[in-house]
Amino acid sequence: MSSVLSLLLINIKQGIREKTFWGVAFFFLFLLVFSLFLGELSIGEKEIALRNISLSAIEISCLFLVVLGIVNNFYREKETRLKEVYLSYFPQTSYLAGKLLGYLVICFTYICMASFLSSIVLVFNNAFLWQYFWGSFGIFLKISLFCGICLLFSCIFEYPLLATIATVFAYVSSEFSLSALKIVAVSNNALMKTAMKALYHILPNTDKIDLKYQAIYGQNMSASFAGYISLYVLMYILFSFALSVLVFVNKEH
Repeated sequence: MSSVLSLLLINIKQGIREKTFWGVAFFFLFLLVFSLFLGELSIGEKEIALRNISLSAIEISCLFLVVLGIVNNFYREKETRLKEVYLSYFPQTSYLAGKLLGYLVICFTYICMASFLSSIVLVFNNAFLWQYFWGSFGIFLKISLFCGICLLFSCIFEYPLLATIATVFAYVSSEFSLSALKIVAVSNNALMKTAMKALYHILPNTDKIDLKYQAIYGQNMSASFAGYISLYVLMYILFSFALSVLVFVNKEH
């Protein structure tokens, strides 16, 4: 536990000090300013548009933080032999756990900062609802899933570009998997239906944890539902982490 905590603190310090974190933060500010412009164009729907665009800006920018941060950090340590130094002092499982937990904390910090800043903008535009923070909670759950997936792909692939593309592809696929499943449901091709159902259940079901639209329209969420989706995310992260450890250990030996 002490080794995981040490690596956790190291990864948090490195992640926040890197240019990636602040570059993504400036990108979010750009999107936030752009949302004000789009809000003015949405006549009669300004408040809804502002809440929608600001939550989308948080999610997109945080996804970039995960993809660029974890991948660059993982492969840089590999190229500079820093990974070998860590593994000479810490177990392989602790090394991966510290990296995963570190970026979960970084993403949580980033989402809290971005949500606080965007809520100030919403208050000044009479568009703030307290349910807005449910949307931020949903974003954290979704991004946490892809922290685990990004770490898994970083362990699998030898090149950072492949890990980045695979993570983005997994994100896009999970976003549209439910729509694709509904389209295939009306098909007479049984094989296609079975394959699509299998793919839907393998991919993270982001439709179950996306609270953005409830937040936009001020809908409340029950504590039992929040617990259910949190448990689902935790189990998926543990599953992807177990696969990451398996791949990483086999490669190191």
